[in-house]
Amino acid sequence: MLNPDLDLAGLAEDFSKRGWVCIRDAFRADVAEAIHASLRDEVPWRLSVYDNRRPPKERAVKLTSQEMQQMGPQNRAALQAEVLRQAKDQFQYVYRSFDLLEGFRRGEAPDLLLYRLMQFLAVDVFFQFARRLIGDPQVDRIDGHATCYVAGNFLKDHADESPFEQRRAAYVVGMTRDWEADMGGMLMFLDDSGQVEEAFVPGFNTITVFRVPVRHLVSEVSPWVTGQRLSVTGWFTVSAT
Repeated sequence: MLNPDLDLAGLAEDFSKRGWVCIRDAFRADVAEAIHASLRDEVPWRLSVYDNRRPPKERAVKLTSQEMQQMGPQNRAALQAEVLRQAKDQFQYVYRSFDLLEGFRRGEAPDLLLYRLMQFLAVDVFFQFARRLIGDPQVDRIDGHATCYVAGNFLKDHADESPFEQRRAAYVVGMTRDWEADMGGMLMFLDDSGQVEEAFVPGFNTITVFRVPVRHLVSEVSPWVTGQRLSVTGWFTVSAT
């Protein structure tokens, strides 16, 4: 699946120096086209928001299209208002997502091609690639979430640390076409003072990998955008001992 011409040694050196690296032309061209088509056409999306009022393990809220429809326009407007109210001074996000491992276990959308991507990412040959890239031989688990950002969606400043699992690095498989900087949705890495160190415009057939913890965000997608920022994201983790 991966592009056989990738310079793993050079990419690992870049990651070691900066704490992140963006891999261009990451997959074979035919594989990239198939992943993009699956994200565009096949995923049963959920609306994902963060509710700071709930206990920590329950704060990640995911609503199906049916659940959103059943809420009615008044409750949907109230949800949007609450998300924006919390975003003023607390961690928050809003975008569409689908947990690929959970979906596979539930048997949801059984023909979803992205399940095959996750099967590839979970095999030993890819783990060898990932361990060498981030310089961590202990990594032995990976998860995956399809994500879709549209106009008004965002992900606020955070560092991906979790009390529930040992995350060593995060990854973003970028499958976004025809995107420019003024459309927003950029992955931004921040220094300790909150200044932007580097920003990546959403691209096609890329894998961005970054160390955990590293402060980052996804800037708001501009309100006039009609396209979709498509990706598969997740973490490389170490099993609890």
